[in-house]
Order: sequence, then structure tokens, then C-alpha cells
Amino acid sequence: MKNIRIVIDGDSCPVIKIIEDISIKYNITAILFCSYCHVPNKKSNIKYCIVDSYPQAVDLAIINDIKNGDIVVTQDYGLASIVLSKGARAISPNGKIYLNESIDILLYNRHLNKEIRKAGGKIKGNHKRNRKDNINFERNLIRLIEDTQNLL
Repeated sequence: MKNIRIVIDGDSCPVIKIIEDISIKYNITAILFCSYCHVPNKKSNIKYCIVDSYPQAVDLAIINDIKNGDIVVTQDYGLASIVLSKGARAISPNGKIYLNESIDILLYNRHLNKEIRKAGGKIKGNHKRNRKDNINFERNLIRLIEDTQNLL
């Protein structure tokens, strides 16, 4: 059976501890990709891939390393889109599972919001992270792991 990995876009990931706990429980390798400017406190079970701090360096490292069956934790719709195209799965730190069927609309909305901001408009920001986000993330990450194990 192919090994599943959890790949973390780690420059600003609020769920590293949850990922660590789940990776131990399911005996899955977790790899945190981050720039040398954003290295969090070392976690015992998580492997690190530290890259340069130039723009998109973490994303490019993940894209080059990703394998079919991996699960990527990211807030970046663009990265999620590429991950999905390579046969991997993607989930946001809030627990939203990115799907091929809906990624295009997320990318389009991101583009529209950027255009609105560029024209001087205001966009409603994200809500403050709460306990419910952690519960949703944990539940959906476990679901992705179990679904992926059944497919491999």
C-alpha cells in the first residue's frame, strides 16, 4: 500500500498541533514546508522542509514534492488547484476540503476580490478563528485520510 503524507503549507498554519496528533494516531508522515523566516517551534513527529524566503518558494517546493495520494493543508486556492491537478487532496486550516468541482469558482472569486480592492473597494475579511474551526478541520482531515486509504 502506498504511504499517505500530510504536506503542510506552513508559513502561517494554525493547525500544526492537530496535524501532529493525527499523524501520530494514523502513523502518517507529516512534512511542514516553510521559509527560514517562518520556522515554528520544532514538533517531534513532523519533518521539516525549510526553503528560501523569496515569494512563492514554499508553494513551489510543495508543487515539486507533491505525490498522488498526498493531503496538503493550505489556505492558498492557487496551490490547492495545482495540488488537485496532480492527484493529491487539499484542505484548508478551517476544514474546507477543496474539490475539483469548486476550485475554479474559488479562484475566480479571489480574482474578483483582488480587482475590487485594486479599485479601492472593501471586502469583508475572514472571521476570527474559533474552536469550531479546529473541530471541523480535525473531522475533515480524518475523513480525507480514511477516504485516501480506501482508494490506495
